[in-house]
Amino acid sequence: MNETMKDMQGYCLESSQDKRDRTEEIRTMLQEKGVCVLGAGVFYVSGIRMPDHTALMGMGPATRLLLDPALESGFAVQVGSFCTVKDLFVTGAAESIEHPDRVGERHGLLFCGTATTKDWHDQPRNSVIEGCHIESFTGGGITCVDTGYYICSALTVSNCHILRCGAAINISHFSEYHEFTNVLCSESLYGCINNGGNNVFVNCGFNANVVGFLMDNAKGQSPNNSHGSVVGCTFNHSDDNKGIGIMALGAQHGYVFSGCQMFYSRIVLEDSCGILFDAMNFSRNMDIAIKGGKLVMLTNSVFHGAPTFTVSEGACVKVLHCYTREGEEIHI
Repeated sequence: MNETMKDMQGYCLESSQDKRDRTEEIRTMLQEKGVCVLGAGVFYVSGIRMPDHTALMGMGPATRLLLDPALESGFAVQVGSFCTVKDLFVTGAAESIEHPDRVGERHGLLFCGTATTKDWHDQPRNSVIEGCHIESFTGGGITCVDTGYYICSALTVSNCHILRCGAAINISHFSEYHEFTNVLCSESLYGCINNGGNNVFVNCGFNANVVGFLMDNAKGQSPNNSHGSVVGCTFNHSDDNKGIGIMALGAQHGYVFSGCQMFYSRIVLEDSCGILFDAMNFSRNMDIAIKGGKLVMLTNSVFHGAPTFTVSEGACVKVLHCYTREGEEIHI
């Protein structure tokens, strides 16, 4: 055993390899020592609320954190302020499940505040999730709820796989400034529900979901909805090649999609404004439906075949420097 491992021994918990609830043991170690390292094996939990300024870690896929299947709602881990969660397999079922047909109330990792208007208090501060595999939750694999407009109330997520959830990433209205890098969101009802503003996604995959990426402000739930960016991401094979890769409803403050690729995944935009697609690689059988709203732009992109545009209710659409791979310029 190296010196580092010897130093960590007092911060480690071993799996009991049974269904005993380990929630309080884990929380007590976090409270008393600030760090809890889970060994290989299964740990049943009923909802760990992390104290602020703590770190919960595992041994990668060998450490399985299982939310008690008997619970109809809740979360495996609620991430506090200035917390780190890394190298865990977090699951909501003893065996893998298919994604649900609606977004439910069982969440994997929850980052939660109290903001419902511009007046709020007791918000979580910047925290980190890294290197986790998350699957089989009816709600969000990673859920951000009411964290507010505050710049320093943000979650940074990197190098995670999230599968078979109601929404792999679920960001509610009044949740902003979250950043996701190298996150694979697959085989879920929604790859991402992004209902807050200023959220950024880089090198992420939204593949084999029914809907890859949804921004929904159709009922005016959030005056600060949208205005962020998606860079270098993939939207592939949505709902067995019949689904929607990107959908925006009432996104009024713009969003940038740049350097992404879409294969067999439709685009649907309604009553939205300032949605920009630039330097994109689009597959054949590409359907783009734009209804109402203000300016939407597609620029400097290549289509494997001429897309089908459906433009209605006075939508304003500009297509500039877009071509098929045979060099034919795309016009609406």
